[in-house]
Amino acid sequence: MPPRPVPKTSPTVGSGMSAETQMEAIAYMAAMGQPRFDDANADPDWAATLAERLRPITRSLDKGSAEDKEKLDRVEVIGAGRKIDLLMAGGCDAETPSRAVVTRGGTSLSTLLSHGVLVVRCNDARTQCLQSTRDPSDVLCTTAPRHR
Repeated sequence: MPPRPVPKTSPTVGSGMSAETQMEAIAYMAAMGQPRFDDANADPDWAATLAERLRPITRSLDKGSAEDKEKLDRVEVIGAGRKIDLLMAGGCDAETPSRAVVTRGGTSLSTLLSHGVLVVRCNDARTQCLQSTRDPSDVLCTTAPRHR
């Protein structure tokens, strides 16, 4: 893994930080989702089933307007099951991925890892946060608005 750009206690890299810190965040986030030799094979069918279960949970966690939720809310499986994206109108923060999957969804991060899911990401109009399944304390956020 590349060096972590900010401490775990303050997990957000903002646009006002140095270009070097922002580049480190990009590299770190890319590495979070890269499989290692000891990771389980991705199970896209299992990830798709999980994504279906997470759709109503993501919608309930979304703090955006009803109109924006209609247009923007969805859950996607990325990289043949390596990453789960929780796309929202508003409400993404460092706790959202874990809150959606573990607290509300009843699935541990270690279970996701055993099925090859490496990252759960939330993304809204202002923020994206990536939760590693390898290390429950490893969450990194950036102020990166969603463009789709």
